[in-house]
Amino acid sequence: MEGDVLMGAPWQWLLAMGGATLAGVFALLKWFAGRLLADIDARLARIDEIERRVDQLLADLPLHYQRREDAIRELAQADERYRLAVEQIIRTLREELAENKKRLGELERERQADSRRCQTRDDAIREYTSLNAKIDRIYEVMMELRRER
Repeated sequence: MEGDVLMGAPWQWLLAMGGATLAGVFALLKWFAGRLLADIDARLARIDEIERRVDQLLADLPLHYQRREDAIRELAQADERYRLAVEQIIRTLREELAENKKRLGELERERQADSRRCQTRDDAIREYTSLNAKIDRIYEVMMELRRER
């Protein structure tokens, strides 16, 4: 009997340990499988979200393309308006430059005429001064002649 008790207890103990180990392994496998399934579900949800966004993008693509064409057309129109404005400014500046050159030519002619008048005036002053010097000299000579007499 003693042998039966000893022989029966280790088997029960080993059987309990094996069952506990097996239950732990199954619990661990269930936990890993749960995590794996949760990760797969999260990835599938992300894939569904990406598919939804791609479908929405494909649906909106003609609208975006049309907007792009509109933007290109508007940009071309803006460039044309800018070019016309620049040409008008250049034309206006050229006209003003021509007017200013004409006015500058007139002012130069006036300056030359004034310069000639000043030259004539300077010549007249020189002649007047020379004439006065001659008169003064004649007066001095006459005064000397009077003293000598």
